Amino acid sequence: MVKNWLLVQASKVKKFSSEKVLTLTVTRLNQLLVESLAEVMGPRKALQRVFEGGMSLGHEFMIELSAHLDPDHERIPAYGEAAWIMFAGKSPTEQSYETVEIDGETVYIYRWADDDCPFCRNIRFPHRFCQVPAGAYQGASQTWAALMHDGAFHTLAREVKCKATGDERCEFIMVMVRKEVPVSFVQKHMPELFEDIQLGFVDY
Repeated sequence: MVKNWLLVQASKVKKFSSEKVLTLTVTRLNQLLVESLAEVMGPRKALQRVFEGGMSLGHEFMIELSAHLDPDHERIPAYGEAAWIMFAGKSPTEQSYETVEIDGETVYIYRWADDDCPFCRNIRFPHRFCQVPAGAYQGASQTWAALMHDGAFHTLAREVKCKATGDERCEFIMVMVRKEVPVSFVQKHMPELFEDIQLGFVDY
């Protein structure tokens, strides 16, 4: 039921706005934001600031959906797909969700990818460029954990491949662990998540 409601809302966005106009707007606004900040702050600080702005957006987005949320972890891909449709104008090219055991800890991992990501379309940049959606997914997932599980989990979301740097597609990952697990655990086992963005767990 929750998945259906989310996808219906996302389809309304797609129906009443041209995908071409939406994605063009997303690309140009993201380019303007990142490149303008990079000129003032340098690229790494700019990407960190953009990521943090994305987190605020994701947090506010999830608060708006709070009446329709479900605590079931299996809903995560439905939320992820709906968010990409709403903000990127289409479904992810690919997504997956799994629960794995790492050093005795249960880790929930959601991955998604877009072969034609509108956030960096036709852009070249020395670092992964799509920090707005990466931050938004961290802010949204942490807010979901706070609302649905009383803050029992911490989440991290990152872009790990980006077409702007020459990769074949943009790939993202969101991981969720028990709140008691230190961020150093994720840094040890998934160091690629901290190559561009150093920020750790954030509570809401």
